[in-house]
Amino acid sequence: MTRLTCLISAAILLLISLLLPLIPFPVKTYDFVYMLDITRSMNVQDYTDSDGGSISRLDKAKQAMLTSARSLPCGSRIGLGVFTERMPALLFSPIEVCKDYAIIEASINQLDWRMAWVADSNITQGLYNTLELMSYDLLAQSKLVFFSDGHEAPPINPRYAPDYSYLELLQDQADSWRAGLIVGVGQSNLSKIPKYDEDGTQIGFYQAEDVPHATRFGLPSDPTKIEGYIPRNGPWGTEKVVGTEHLSSIREDYLKQLAEQAKMHYQHLDISASLTEALQQPDFAQRKVQPTAINPLFASLALLLLVYCYHPFRHKWPEFSVK
Repeated sequence: MTRLTCLISAAILLLISLLLPLIPFPVKTYDFVYMLDITRSMNVQDYTDSDGGSISRLDKAKQAMLTSARSLPCGSRIGLGVFTERMPALLFSPIEVCKDYAIIEASINQLDWRMAWVADSNITQGLYNTLELMSYDLLAQSKLVFFSDGHEAPPINPRYAPDYSYLELLQDQADSWRAGLIVGVGQSNLSKIPKYDEDGTQIGFYQAEDVPHATRFGLPSDPTKIEGYIPRNGPWGTEKVVGTEHLSSIREDYLKQLAEQAKMHYQHLDISASLTEALQQPDFAQRKVQPTAINPLFASLALLLLVYCYHPFRHKWPEFSVK
């Protein structure tokens, strides 16, 4: 190949890279809303970072969010929200992961337990309300990724748990509706829950006398099992209940039960790679035609030809004649 032919070919390829419009290609994308538990038990430091130090469940979940977001193909979208007590708060609806990654990264990095507006943690009601939120048109195509350790404070009265059969009616409205994934955060061993002052400085750990160890809401389902039951003035009995609610571990069986009721998948957050694989399963993939730029391919070919033309050792390479 002569140098002139090489230069003409490079110029043509460069011109194509400049003028070629976007070409529609079928692609596989994903659309998620990350909803993060920011209640106090998420401050438990039962994970280890890359340097061998301890990090909290909250920070581990944030790291996993960012890792999984970076692994998603362009055209995928991520929304972000937090929940405490029983109510979710959507911070922003899904945005594109490549074009808007800086916004996603900055927002996730700023998530903090001090954003909580109530100290209580009713996981089952929080999940239920979040799934109701996901049924709105704005999030109709999105799948929920719900991060929590499953530790409720105070413990809920099962008699007043939400009825997930109502959500089945929402799901039946569209055959393709899938709720998403519950991500269990934390380890199985009981750990101390850090206690902070109003400035965010740790001042110790929660003790047994700091937290309720049993529900006192509503009426018990079986009064005969309540020690010291008094129908009017003491429906939960007169005996003081002391347990281990001041310590925390992942309530994995409970989260799996919620996942089954809500028709969701479940994944324990062990390593970030496992979450990435769980999110990119076929159930969550969306097929669509997306305008795609292949201009860099032609520009790269032009550059390779120019390197070939002007490489100092080109005279040692075989010449190919063009007829």
